[in-house]
Amino acid sequence: MFGALVRNGFRGRSRLSDDAAFETTLFSLSTEMPRPAERRSEERVQAMLLVARLVSDEGQDLCRVRNISAGGLMGETTRSHAVGTPVMVELSSHQQVPGEIAWTRQASCGIRFDRSGDLRELLANRPARRRAQTPRPPRLDISCSAELRIGGVLYQTMIRDISLGGLKAEVGDVGCVGKSVVATIESLRPIKGVVRWHKDGQAGIVFNRPLAFEELAEWMGKRVEIASLKAGAWTDSRR
Repeated sequence: MFGALVRNGFRGRSRLSDDAAFETTLFSLSTEMPRPAERRSEERVQAMLLVARLVSDEGQDLCRVRNISAGGLMGETTRSHAVGTPVMVELSSHQQVPGEIAWTRQASCGIRFDRSGDLRELLANRPARRRAQTPRPPRLDISCSAELRIGGVLYQTMIRDISLGGLKAEVGDVGCVGKSVVATIESLRPIKGVVRWHKDGQAGIVFNRPLAFEELAEWMGKRVEIASLKAGAWTDSRR
């Protein structure tokens, strides 16, 4: 079911052109939650398209944010969510806002924040003043096998998280920082990137070209389908 939702929700749309990288999230100065087919007359501020991570008791999901205000957001998710479901909206590594699914319409949904967000911080997409590090895009916690070719050396390893812009993997070589890498992950095409950091046996890899939202969403759907089939087979074997 999850995979069907992903395919119907994203494959049915035309392939994104190179201009898709410049799609924008619309920021409203209203305190109301965005709603479908809404027409606003108040000032809007444009910023680069946001991709958030939604975390709930059901697991995690990607959300492409179309509209956002101090009261909530409207976005596209990779699967359906029941109205009333509490979620944590992670807009970046330092911005987590609690909320609730207020409405759904096919692949779109509206999330009402539990408290009014600070639009200045959301628009600036920057950490609090006392924190100087650059904010990272939301990452999906994942555990899957992968093959990394770093500077001509092949590693069979495990991926620990992934985002549109990069991933974290187990790599023992502390001298890998700065080297080019080709990551081949289960059910996902080879991706070129660079190792940016290494700490405690794990390496951070930044992709040369970010993944498309649809590509990562479809990959997630495949993994959930496979996991569901395995879980079903294990349950049947226990009967």
